[in-house]
Amino acid sequence: HEVIVLCARGGYARGDGTTTGEDAGVRVIRIGATRFGRGSSLAKIADYLSFYLGVAWRLLRHPADRVVALTTPPYLSVLARLATKFRGGTHAHWVMDLYPDVMTAHGMIRHGGIIHRALATLARWGMGGRRCAAVVTLGPDMAARIDALCRRKSAAWVPLWHHPAGGIEHVSDERALALRGTRGWSPDELVVMYSGNMGLGHRFAEILETARNMRGKPVRFAFFGGGRRRGEIEQFIHTHPDCCVELHDYAPHDQLADHLRSADVHLASLRPEWDGTMVPSKLQGIFAVGRPAVFIGTRGSSIGRWILECGGGCVVAPDDPAALVAAIEGLLDPAARAAAGRAALDHAARYFQPAENIARTANHLTR
Repeated sequence: HEVIVLCARGGYARGDGTTTGEDAGVRVIRIGATRFGRGSSLAKIADYLSFYLGVAWRLLRHPADRVVALTTPPYLSVLARLATKFRGGTHAHWVMDLYPDVMTAHGMIRHGGIIHRALATLARWGMGGRRCAAVVTLGPDMAARIDALCRRKSAAWVPLWHHPAGGIEHVSDERALALRGTRGWSPDELVVMYSGNMGLGHRFAEILETARNMRGKPVRFAFFGGGRRRGEIEQFIHTHPDCCVELHDYAPHDQLADHLRSADVHLASLRPEWDGTMVPSKLQGIFAVGRPAVFIGTRGSSIGRWILECGGGCVVAPDDPAALVAAIEGLLDPAARAAAGRAALDHAARYFQPAENIARTANHLTR
């Protein structure tokens, strides 16, 4: 069968940035849509609505054996079910952001309110029916949420994988050490890094409080990335210039592996109310370069479970800066840090490999 990918203009269908796959039987069809941007809610709604209309038109004109819906923009599942209802075929769903749960975690709507109940019913309908062949998501906590939402136990989960450009096979310790030198990081200090999106679902208060409490110790906190909560870190640096905290933009993609390897310990965080609504993919890259992670979040989240299962770092409960200090101080020991890094790397090799996880995802979505 030919695989047809419908995506917005300006997007791309493959992780390496390419847009063609004719040699593999993949045809990319770009859907025209407005491009007002995300400057306002109305602009975003207009862009989403125009994309929905374009996808609906394509699906009605070109019936498919299997329609696989993703979750950006939200509720493409509804179009997938409608298309198969009127034109035949089956539908499947690759869920990366669970709606309306994301909206309640975001504070946009009240859990249990009339809007939440209506949107939950719509989501349940979109992923339901006898033509629904599969629902696949990214972690066990999200699969459990989907099962509760859809009132059945059928969601499978496959973790995302590290991109080959960020894998250990592309890491050079020499380059990572050289990168540390260019950044002015001493070999004698512990570099604790947060690298990635600084969004509303993440936590930074504990990290910044820990940085304040660890003044005078050989520990440097380095933040790389952007997002709506970046301002919190900027403000902290402005008001606490005596703390060893620095803030940078995103690292270049072609330096990602060496960038991640240049740190000694990595930080990840997720607010408990966001558990299962999304599964951040930060851990895959960290583990793939053999570095331990300290996660501020719950033990029952996907990230918390994976770290605890393999011993590739520590899980610290939210609102407990003292525990975070203790976790980082424990990793000041090179032997403990090396052991956690080896466990992380082993877990990545077993569970975050691209070829295996892509094949598992495709198998679920196409069988």
